[in-house]
Amino acid sequence: MKKLLYPRLAWTGIRKNKRLYAPYLLTCAGMVMMHYIITALSCSNAVYSLRGGSTITAMLSLGSWIIALFSLIFLFYTNSFLIRRRMKEFGLYNMGKGNIARILVWESLISAVLTLSTGLFGGFALSKLAELGLVNIMKGEVSYRVELSMQAVLTTVPVFCAIFALILLAGLIRIGRTDAIALLRSENAGEKPPKANWFLGVLGALLLGGAYYLAVSIRDPISALIWFFVAVGMVILATYLLFVSGSVVLCRALQRNKRYYYKPNHFVSVSSMAYRMKRNGAGLASIC
Repeated sequence: MKKLLYPRLAWTGIRKNKRLYAPYLLTCAGMVMMHYIITALSCSNAVYSLRGGSTITAMLSLGSWIIALFSLIFLFYTNSFLIRRRMKEFGLYNMGKGNIARILVWESLISAVLTLSTGLFGGFALSKLAELGLVNIMKGEVSYRVELSMQAVLTTVPVFCAIFALILLAGLIRIGRTDAIALLRSENAGEKPPKANWFLGVLGALLLGGAYYLAVSIRDPISALIWFFVAVGMVILATYLLFVSGSVVLCRALQRNKRYYYKPNHFVSVSSMAYRMKRNGAGLASIC
């Protein structure tokens, strides 16, 4: 019975917080499905046999790693929001950080199994449709044979297992650094003022400028195939840095300008914008 205690508590926590967990699990499953579809297309013989198929499959293979990078950042943000909303519940368990960590591990395992199985099933169901659409666009020969891409499965599962492991590690570190009293008072604690991280803000601007420079300066098609995806990765990182840190840096800079800030129209809007971007910057960056 004792061995089943933590899985039961984990499943009960997921079930009772389904309004929080359902969007997160659907997001994870969607990311798994998208990664599987792109990877399956990159391994497809029907796509490879198209005119220019080797180039298409190479681009799709690189694109799958771009999706993996985006999934890591986006799921990390959504999970941090989920953990923040459940801090008080963890404090009410009153069973020590080690036991809370075990519950968190089981919740992560259950979430990983649910989302991987659902995402792979959805990817398998839609990958053939994506393949038919791509082959039809390229005026290739259509094949209606449906088969599971084991190479895509063996690529997708380790990638997302690593992502879930990193998310779990971040959650364990966060729980470990917070005492029981702080967990109980987490919902009543006032929001800390946003801090302007100038290093991350400037780094985001430099990454974005460098990415666009790469995009417009490369002329060789072979080099463009590789460096284009490097530029895409830089744009993704730069967008998150600019929305999360750069926006707060801009608001802080406006607050230091007394002639601009201490006016009725600017005082409230700039102050509230700094707090809004602190809470929602990563979500807006994901949309972009």
